[in-house]
Amino acid sequence: MSVAYGHPAPGMSTIFFPATGLHLRYRCDPLGHQIVVTDEAGEVVRVFGGFGRKVGTLDTPLDLVFVRPEFGGERLPVDSADAVWVAVADYGNRRVQVFELDGSPVGEFSVDAPDGGPWSPTGLVWRSPVLEVEGLDGARTAVHLSAALLAGAGRTAFGRAVPGSEARH
Repeated sequence: MSVAYGHPAPGMSTIFFPATGLHLRYRCDPLGHQIVVTDEAGEVVRVFGGFGRKVGTLDTPLDLVFVRPEFGGERLPVDSADAVWVAVADYGNRRVQVFELDGSPVGEFSVDAPDGGPWSPTGLVWRSPVLEVEGLDGARTAVHLSAALLAGAGRTAFGRAVPGSEARH
């Protein structure tokens, strides 16, 4: 059996572990600058993020989606929590951050807007192995997730310096 996940609404994703029967809901809390994880009964299981610019902190997360990393065509075991990460559109920090399901940061990357400036992501769509990142104007760009995370130790603007990145890290 494999882990099942969905993206029923912007800012929310659900995941189901058939082996244990565990259902979890991950929800963006833009005002709290965090991700709230609840179980099937609505009880809070964990919260991660918090306001900031450093890795692992967030500034107005607007969307999240579960992703399955692939490196060299290899996937992690399909029935494991390690097989799935959560990508978050970190709008205020103009980046996408990727976390393990327990909230541990995996990496981050920024994308450039069509005019070459930094892009504030508002939405995410997973089409393995590509993550589509949507901006305010509805324009989308496709990012190969594994390549983005591997480039520059998870911090990349695809060959261009991210304005203000020296203050972020």
